[in-house]
Order: sequence, then C-alpha cells, then structure tokens
Amino acid sequence: MERPDATADGSATWTLPTWAWLLGIAAMLAWHGWLTLSLFGPDPFRNLTSDEPLVSGVHAQHQFLGQRGAEGIVKRGRAVVYSLAFGAGQPKTPIFDGSRLAELFFVLSGGTYQPAAYKIGFALLCMLVPVFLLLACKTIGLGHGTSLLATILGQLIWWGPHGRAALLTGDCELYLGSLAALAHVGFLISFHRTASVTAWFGLWMTACVGWFLQPLLFPIALPVLLAYYLSVGVKHDFLTWHFALWGAELLAFGLNLPWLADWLESWWLRTPLPTAPDLLVHRTFATVWNAPLWGGSTSRLLAVAITVGGAVGVLILNQTQQRPAARLLGLASGGALVLALLGISWEPLGTVGTVALLAPALWFACIPAAHACVWLGGWLWQVGTLGRSALVTLMIGSVACFILLTETPHTLIERCLPGEAFEIGLGPRRQAVVDTLLHYTKDNARILWEDRKRPRHASRWPALLPILTGRSYIGALDPDGFIVHSSIGLIDESLEGRAIATWVDGEHWDYTDEELWDYCRRYNVRWIVAWSPAVIERFEAWPDARKVMQVVDEEVGWLFEVNRTPNFALRGHAELLEADGQYIRLANVVPHNGEVVISLHYQAGMRVSPGRVQIEPATWGDDPIGFVRLRLAVPASRVTLSWER
Repeated sequence: MERPDATADGSATWTLPTWAWLLGIAAMLAWHGWLTLSLFGPDPFRNLTSDEPLVSGVHAQHQFLGQRGAEGIVKRGRAVVYSLAFGAGQPKTPIFDGSRLAELFFVLSGGTYQPAAYKIGFALLCMLVPVFLLLACKTIGLGHGTSLLATILGQLIWWGPHGRAALLTGDCELYLGSLAALAHVGFLISFHRTASVTAWFGLWMTACVGWFLQPLLFPIALPVLLAYYLSVGVKHDFLTWHFALWGAELLAFGLNLPWLADWLESWWLRTPLPTAPDLLVHRTFATVWNAPLWGGSTSRLLAVAITVGGAVGVLILNQTQQRPAARLLGLASGGALVLALLGISWEPLGTVGTVALLAPALWFACIPAAHACVWLGGWLWQVGTLGRSALVTLMIGSVACFILLTETPHTLIERCLPGEAFEIGLGPRRQAVVDTLLHYTKDNARILWEDRKRPRHASRWPALLPILTGRSYIGALDPDGFIVHSSIGLIDESLEGRAIATWVDGEHWDYTDEELWDYCRRYNVRWIVAWSPAVIERFEAWPDARKVMQVVDEEVGWLFEVNRTPNFALRGHAELLEADGQYIRLANVVPHNGEVVISLHYQAGMRVSPGRVQIEPATWGDDPIGFVRLRLAVPASRVTLSWER
C-alpha cells in the first residue's frame, strides 16, 4: 500500500486566511505587471503596440531570425530555412535559442514581421514568472503564507541584477526554462501524492515548456528526475503510474523532437567556444566571495541568506515527512549552485556558461527558505510570550544585520522599483543610416558591414537591416562570430580573421589591394560600411573604393562604394530573380566550360531543377564553407535551387 506524505506545512498551526492570500497574490501580480510595463518606457502601451522594434541587446537578432523561422513554419512547416540576407547565404537554424520565442510570437501573428507581436509576447512571457513560482509552491503542498513569501523571494531574484540583465539583453530562455523546471518539480511531487489527471497534465506542460525554452537544462535535470524516481517509484505498485510518469516526459520530448533534431544537426555551425569571461585567475575564498558572479554585495548577502535558509528548509521538509520535496529541491538548488561556482573557477564549465545558474539555484532554494521562515515563525509563536519576543527580536536583528553587513542596502529596494527601460525604435541617427543605405545601394550586390564586438547588452539593431532595407549583408548579424558563416566578415578591424589595416615593414598593407578586390568579387560586395578609424583609413587608401556618405550611430562611419560591376556568378553567368527561404530562382544561367559557380554558400541537402542540372560544392579562395557549383551542358533560362533537411 502507498503511504501518503504529510503536508508541507510541518507543525505550524497558523495559516494565512484565504482572502488575505488572494489579496496578496493580486497585489504581487499588480506589482510584477507594473515593473514589466515599466520596461517599455514612460508610455508603455503606445510602445507595446507601435511598429517600432525592440532593439536592446540581442532582441533585434531574435526578431530577424524569428521572422525567417516563422515564415518557414507558415510556408513549409519547418523553422529551418536558407537565408540570403547574411553571410553569402546561410541556414537559419535553432542555433540561436532565443529566436524560437520570436518565431512563436510571429507565427501567432500570421508569420510576418510584427514588432508589436514580439513586444506583447515578451511582456506576457515575463508575466509567467510569478505563475511558475505559485504553481511550484501550491503543487508541492505549501500553505498560503509560505507560497506567498516564496513567490515574493523569487520575484526579488527575477528583478535583481541577473534577471534585469537577462531582460535587457534578451537572454531569458535559461531563466524562464529554470522556472518551468521548478514548476515541473512541484507537479512531480503532486503526481506522486495524488496521481491525478491535473498533475499529469501539469507535468507534461511544464516539460514541454522547459524543453522548448532551454534544452541544455536536461543534463542538469536528469539526475534530479532519476533521484525522484528512485525515491518514490518503489511506493507505487501499479504500472499505470510508472507508464503515466514516463509517458508525460517522453511525450514532451517527442513534441519538441523536430526542432531538437535540427538543433543537434546544426551544432557544427558553432565556432569554437571562447574563453570564459567570468573565469577567476586565482581561486581563493576571497576571490570567489568578491566575484562579479554575485551581482554586488547586497545580492551576495541575499543569495547567502536564501541558500542557508533553503538548506534549513530542506532539513525541515525531510523531518516532516516531505522527503521527495526535500530531495528534489535540495538536489536542484545545490547542484545548480555548485555548477555556478565551478563556472568561475573551472574553464570547461565556464566556457559553456554555467555561471548563469546562480539565479536558478536561488529559485529552487527560495521555496524551502520560505518554508523554514514560516515554520520557525509558527513554532516560536506557539511557545508563548517568550517565543514571540524572540521572533520579533530575530526579525529586527535580521534587518539590522542586513543593513550593517552590506555596503548598498538600498539596492534591495531598487529591485522593487522600475529600472532601465528597453530601447524601443531606431531613433533618428539609425533611421538616417537606413535611409542612406536605401538611397545609395541596390539589391544586386552585397553590403560589407563592419561589426564591432561589444557587451552583450549593447544593441544589435543591424540584424534588422535586411528587413528594413531589402539588401543582403556580409556581417551585421553576428558580431561575436558565433557561427562559422560569420568568419568571412569584417569584425574588429579584421577581415576573414586577418587585420585589414596594418602595415608590413612600413611599406605595404598586410591586406593588399588585390586581396580586397578578390574578396569583393568572391562575395559580390559593392558597398562597405566602415566604423573604426583604421578601417576607414584603409578603404580611403584603396583606389577602387570611394566615399559616398557619412553615417552616424554611436560612432561616425562612412559608406564606401567599390568600383566594380555586380556579378552574382563567379564563373559563367547567372542572375538572381528571387529567394524566399524555400526556393532560390536564377535566370539566364550560362555555363563556362560546363559549369557555373555562384557566390552563394553551399549547404548539404541542396536540390536543383531542372533535372539536367547538377549541383555540388565548389572551393573558392579562402572561403571556409564552399560555394554552389552548377554543372550543365547548355544554358538554362530558369534554374531553381531548394534546400531540404
């Protein structure tokens, strides 16, 4: 026979009245909604519904990729498409995790680029934070007071430096996925206790959301799931419980399998992982204690308090017949915290970004920490006058210690108030750049855009240029060189990884004029947008380039025009008619010695029609990927390329 577990409230007899709990939840949701709306500036409703894009951090990158993916889903049922907008042609794959959310928002709005849909969808997504926290608390079996306190603690973490940075940069998938995993833990405990259809449905839904948001959480969650199964599985004699549990997990995985398969197949696009930016040079207690990981002294003290309180709460849960909850929350919180600390001290984990797991560790700890506070407060209250005096003294002492032990206690209050808002719209300077490109360039050649490596929170607005101008670019999408297709671009004064503006022996440029000409021919580049003074000087010294118009963003740059006739074909002749992510249509394809080589990157799985034309990869110059080669004996008036995965 199965023995039901006790409730999670332990021995505390005092409970918060339902009406007070509902009032607290309403106030908390209103507060969270107010802070969410404040992200969109002083006039949030106008900014939410306007056609001006959200360009903070990598949001612009997500919107471009999301628009391409949504278009592919609507037309073909697949988010993986081939895009000519960047990098001489490259696949749009799930390698950029954040674009999946943008894809979802744009698919719901009809599959077209709708900035308002992205902003509204992102705001609604932020509102799921207290929902996930409340679901976790109530499904675990916590009382009203404990669930309210735990949710408030969780929101303080969300609106702390880590959460706000993730919001502004657009890197929220890990945090939202972690909160979905926290709710999943609650439903696991509920399913063990009740085996109800509601608990099973919650299991399935939270697993689906977790896989969708961040699949890399799976290696972390798997030990926790196995510990749960080994702990409670033996208490269930009926096979239906076991089949239902694993059925929910496998069904969630199966529903995400199509894009997960694309994600794994596209892993080769990643360039080698960079050195961990947060890695400590010296690993001592002092350096770890003062590491940027914590987000400041106030955040560090709050993290320590929640972690210690969480450890006490896990012990209380374990001693009050709530062992599954204690084990799951303790393992998840402790494991994530260890990985976060290893992320700043051990390079293999630092390169994959485990340092970001600090906030998830605190979310898993805030539930047992809240339980410990309520349990201890209830126990002291029951003791009598002496216990109540001790409770008041403990509360006052905790506040005093917090004020005395941190240098900036006011920053805790700042978490409850509006902070830095999103950057909405291009602004007059960037719009002037767009207008300049529209006026002085055409769509029959590519634009080489100089990328500048900047902090993650800096705007990546150039990613929207293909949508705003209808032109194709080398650069502008991936200034960090995250995928191999970006290696051909001009990043931080280096073209294809070589410094473009350095002298050799004081006599000639390291990157010669002939090499520049060959590069522009290889990638059909006719215009160049240069920002750094050294690159501008280099193109000023190139006889085949002339200044066209000054452009201004955060720096002053110049638009150059290369003195060459655009030609889409490197060998033979071909004209590009159109490309829509599914098909690339060419006209007047004339071979030279039986072949046509096109300035278009080849991808495995490309197909060509009519059948008398053959397609294969072609090596050309220093290109790391290879171009499309068409073999045909006689000219063809129309040739269509497609890409099937």
